[in-house]
Amino acid sequence: MSDEFEHIYQQVLANKALLPAAPNVGMQILGALNNPNCNVKSFAKIIGNDVGLTAFILKTARSLRFLTRTPPKDLESAIVRMGMKETYYLALAFLSRSVVSSTNLKIRGLLKEAQQFSTKLAVISCFLAEKTRRLPANQAMLGGLFQDIGVPAILVTLEKHKDVLDDEHKRRRCIDFLAPKIGGIILKQWGLDELLEIPLNRKNWQLDREEAGLSELILIARLHAMIGTKEFKECPSLSKLPAFNKFNFGELGPDNTLQLLKESKEELDSIQSLLTP
Repeated sequence: MSDEFEHIYQQVLANKALLPAAPNVGMQILGALNNPNCNVKSFAKIIGNDVGLTAFILKTARSLRFLTRTPPKDLESAIVRMGMKETYYLALAFLSRSVVSSTNLKIRGLLKEAQQFSTKLAVISCFLAEKTRRLPANQAMLGGLFQDIGVPAILVTLEKHKDVLDDEHKRRRCIDFLAPKIGGIILKQWGLDELLEIPLNRKNWQLDREEAGLSELILIARLHAMIGTKEFKECPSLSKLPAFNKFNFGELGPDNTLQLLKESKEELDSIQSLLTP
């Protein structure tokens, strides 16, 4: 790591506002979830204290992903429809949006791009998890959303480093160096130990473990999310990823992956619209 990147890293660590504590409501929900005496009514009461979150949970429960003949009429029935664990993951996804902001127009644009990419990655991760039936789709969605959780803090700090901010290649190198570390720190602070490996394995294309898990799945999703970007040309092909051959995607293969994603566009658009601020 260059001295300048190390300096940027230390600046991020020194700015506590860039390493936010877990959302208070999120921690209350987690506390309720871990309470053996918790029921749907008490769970709904905590969520109901946040009007925006309540609206998000209701909208999600009525979306294509959970579609049934009878849409839930209230928060409690929405939680019953999705399950308390799923609701917790979705609440974290909602509460973590737009934690970091900037008055710099260039940085604001980059923050928006980062948010849109993370949302796309979350959607594709969820979709692939449902295809494999080996990993929980809700956790895959959260993992995809949080893989780049350290990126906004880096972008805001780059306001003091214009040489890096204005050089696309250098900026990307800086993010690639720092995002795994900073993302890991934030998730550790949030008590999401089960997701710590997700940012740490960001762009680790040759990850090759005997037992493939969430990190491997999100690598495959990330490659798809990068299609159409300048950086995609520098990425390995899907067939060259050790992770790809460790999942049984059924009919999903290197030649028809994109076709299946196109066929599921309506569902993907529905989930993406829910997660976009």
